[in-house]
Amino acid sequence: MMIDRISMNNDRPAIGIWAQWPDGSRWTNEGMTRLLGFLVEGIAQAGTHVFRIVLPDSIRDAAESDLRTLNAKIGRDFTLHSPRDYSTRGGDISDLPTFANQYVNVEGWLSLFPNFAEAGELNAPITVIFPDAIPKVFHQFGDDAWGEEGAHFRWENDVRHLLARARAVVTFSNHVAREHVGGIFNFPADRLRVVSHAAPDLKPLLPFMDGRQRTQESLRQAAEILREECRNRNDSYLGDFPFEEVPYVAVSTQDRVTKNIQLIGRAIQVLVRERRKSLKLLTTAPLSYVERWAVLPKIVKEAQAQFDVVSIPDLPRQAHAAFLHCASLAVHPSIYEGGHAPFPFYEAVSVGTPCIMALGPHIAELVESEPSISQFCFDSNDCDGLADLICKTMESRVDVLTAQQDIYSRLQGTDWSNVARNYASAALSSAHR
Repeated sequence: MMIDRISMNNDRPAIGIWAQWPDGSRWTNEGMTRLLGFLVEGIAQAGTHVFRIVLPDSIRDAAESDLRTLNAKIGRDFTLHSPRDYSTRGGDISDLPTFANQYVNVEGWLSLFPNFAEAGELNAPITVIFPDAIPKVFHQFGDDAWGEEGAHFRWENDVRHLLARARAVVTFSNHVAREHVGGIFNFPADRLRVVSHAAPDLKPLLPFMDGRQRTQESLRQAAEILREECRNRNDSYLGDFPFEEVPYVAVSTQDRVTKNIQLIGRAIQVLVRERRKSLKLLTTAPLSYVERWAVLPKIVKEAQAQFDVVSIPDLPRQAHAAFLHCASLAVHPSIYEGGHAPFPFYEAVSVGTPCIMALGPHIAELVESEPSISQFCFDSNDCDGLADLICKTMESRVDVLTAQQDIYSRLQGTDWSNVARNYASAALSSAHR
């Protein structure tokens, strides 16, 4: 399909978004793809710029299906560009910069990750979004990580390659700017900008909600959204699951080293097997039984807990909001985040579900401005402490949600239109540097 050339005619300054997703990577419900969605909706609200998103052919369909659900107009607020749109060669990532330089006219680029090394070959100036340097801080070991072809080794080389060509870097927090970008990679402080997230709000995805509270009717409709999604996947267990009736803890993240979801898996076993609580864990993380570092699948297998811990991955945006709305509680056990309050806190509270979080440097930075949030946090190594906090929170769910929604209101000091403009400004400032 040849792209409509009229969509390139726009009187707003054009900012390129470099989304160099590797073959075989997932798009749906990833942290950075959710961030991209919030930025696109923010630039739509602002009406100041247009984002031109460049994608490999391999991820184009998944990305377009997701981004078309946003409250933004394709062609006006954002455009999508892949080699197949222009009938050009695009089978290899190394071909993507040549395609973008020839066909996508922008004033400056934002790379979604610092290891998208091919962005260094773009003609227009490049600003790098730097979420964190997890491979340099939380290592995996062995040749598959640090050998000459190891993932960590390649990641560091790619990051250094791109930072050497970047005009500027954007981070989400001071701790990443100070310790990772400056401390590890020695990037100049005068070319580094911190742009904190706004508070995500999933309420518009569930228009049947009454305020930010659960009702029997809102639960019924949200549960039916989830069942319909599961039926479309031919999931015989969840296709008729009573999400609105069965109490469950929601974990909305991927299973990675820093996400620490094995802790909540152990806590659920304590609650179900030892304390005889009626409770399930539903997680958006796929359960991988082949990754050596993935502990949660081993817990499930050894305890035969496949009906206590259930994976429901790759949820579209509305189904993801419904998943959080139906939950009794959201838990985010991550020991490290690149921003401040993690997205699951904002997202759960915005649709009427309280959230508890593991302590880490991201929370420490947030506590400086919002000290009251510390009462909803737990030690990331304390399984029994987490089990206690789950029980305590669910017993006082209404009071906790009220307190957290007050925090949520205070954290809405900025909105996504301001954040998106700041990202665009960073890209344009680097272009004019």
